[in-house]
Amino acid sequence: MVAKQAGQMAQQANEGRPDAVIRKVISQPAVKRAMPAIIALMTVVLFALLYSWSQVSPYRTVYPGLSEADRQTAFEALSSADFKAKIDIQTGELKVPSSRYHEARIYLASRGLPKSTVAGSIGSMSEEAAMTTSQFMEQVRYISAIEIELAASVAKISTIESARVHLASPKQSVFVRNREAAKASVVVSPFPGRVVSESQVQAIIHLIASSVPYLATENVSVVDQRGQLLTASEGSSSLLMSTEQMAHKQSMEDTYRNRIDAFLSPVVGIGNVRSEVDVQMDFTEIESTYEEYDGNDNGPHARSETLSLEQKGNSRASGIPGAASNVASVENADEGAPLSDNTVSSKTTRNYEMDRAIRHVKRQGGTVKRISVAVVINPPAVELSDGDVQEDSGNNAGFSDVEIERFSNLVKSLIGFDANRGDVVTIVSTRFEPPVVIEPISEPWYENSQITSLIKTSSIAIAFVALLFLVVKPAIGVYSSAATGNAAITAAEARNSYGIPPTQAYGEGTPNQPTGIGESATSVNTYDSKVNAVRSLVAEDSGRVANVLKKMIRNG
Repeated sequence: MVAKQAGQMAQQANEGRPDAVIRKVISQPAVKRAMPAIIALMTVVLFALLYSWSQVSPYRTVYPGLSEADRQTAFEALSSADFKAKIDIQTGELKVPSSRYHEARIYLASRGLPKSTVAGSIGSMSEEAAMTTSQFMEQVRYISAIEIELAASVAKISTIESARVHLASPKQSVFVRNREAAKASVVVSPFPGRVVSESQVQAIIHLIASSVPYLATENVSVVDQRGQLLTASEGSSSLLMSTEQMAHKQSMEDTYRNRIDAFLSPVVGIGNVRSEVDVQMDFTEIESTYEEYDGNDNGPHARSETLSLEQKGNSRASGIPGAASNVASVENADEGAPLSDNTVSSKTTRNYEMDRAIRHVKRQGGTVKRISVAVVINPPAVELSDGDVQEDSGNNAGFSDVEIERFSNLVKSLIGFDANRGDVVTIVSTRFEPPVVIEPISEPWYENSQITSLIKTSSIAIAFVALLFLVVKPAIGVYSSAATGNAAITAAEARNSYGIPPTQAYGEGTPNQPTGIGESATSVNTYDSKVNAVRSLVAEDSGRVANVLKKMIRNG
């Protein structure tokens, strides 16, 4: 008795377990009949989830550190443009799919976003102002804001990824003699594989110096992320000038070389011309001032002339005092009065001046002193009568002297040949191997995004089909067989309840004969026939069938 109670308690405990409950639910006839459809539906849902997961690309933050207003505006703009933007739940950052990251940034830039200023910049100082802020803190914030603005301006250069600016700006005195010069240092980080050129360094120096009062260009230092000083010191200024001169010389040589190759290649064939140009240049700067007199040989010119006339006399005064009485009249003069002595003197001064011209001439360096050109032409191969190709040898093999002279005249015209300058042009025709054409390396198939996407989709489709044929179809067959067995058991129990011998159940009668119970039992050879037989039994004696079902339910 105790053992029986213990067994019942153990059975009840096992029936309360989750797996036992699941097995009991699955063992229900209705669940068994619907199990194939459930398995097929779960398979379809599983592969739909796998396919959607394979198509989802990772998300990337569009602009880190956006203000709330800009974030809301940018989210609405991207959502309206179907960028599938979302807000990260943990960080609150605005994100878009990585495949459309650059497109989203360009789209937001076209809409003028973001609009808010960077934290700590000049535009945000008004938001941080307070009545209790000291003058020292205001000065510190102002210098920090200037540094942020200058760093943002430097980072706008195409080769620079990020930059930092440090300013040393002392407080200036009202007296000029007590003023101290400001200084600045810049740390730049170029993009991987990019180099900050010398012209860009000079542009950064002048940009910083022009933005800070009392800051000279020589007080600005530029350093890259590897700690290399990019600004030239005083001792390297001559070396810097030499580098610029060499770059100018190479540029002119490349220009002449490209001209020669462009004109001769269509004549002798592409790849059959080799040319080298050497340009000797004079970078001496000459500054002179001279004065030239009478450059046109016009002789002296009178600049000014002064004429002076002086007259003196001792005549006797008579008549009314005045101007007329001082003039002697011969007719009215007294014959007995003696005449006065008159003295007349004149003086003329003329100043002459020559034509004069003062000229101040400054001749820039970079004049061409001499050009030397060497050209090698690959002669055409001579085809023999038997089809073989004979390679000629010799200096002018394949080209006549007239053709070589014509090529020489063409090259002289291209470079502006000047015999007085000492220019030299040498053209030689000799055999040389053409350059080997290096074929571009094709992209591996496993790195092609389209191929990998196709492989991923095909793998999912193959796995789906394999699961259908290897798992779903056998499972459906098993549950269908179980349902058929249950129907057969029900029919057998019904036959036993009617007292029909088992030998009469099979092998006798014909299918689909609803004349009697024995005949209906013998027609149970297919699922539909079994169902029809059970329906016939229920219609003839529903009570006995109900008792059989109750017995089956009790037995589990």
